[in-house]
Amino acid sequence: MPEALPKDELVTFLIRRLAALTRQNETEIGLETSLLDIGLQSIDAVLLCGEVEDAFQVEIDPALIFDHDTLGSFALAVKELMAA
Repeated sequence: MPEALPKDELVTFLIRRLAALTRQNETEIGLETSLLDIGLQSIDAVLLCGEVEDAFQVEIDPALIFDHDTLGSFALAVKELMAA
């Protein structure tokens, strides 16, 4: 579960990008933050996946983000892809 996920480079990157895309304060976004509740739009979700791919050299199906309700859940899924 996401609570076991440390706040690392990926999580920090996701928080910064989500804050910018949703015009939220970074301090208000955490592992349990609902991606829908902070106003993440579909186009922004797809863009975020592309940014993660570029920054972390991992291939992500853009639909992956829609399978996860929280930032922590999405980050954990990305970490699993990075480890594969």
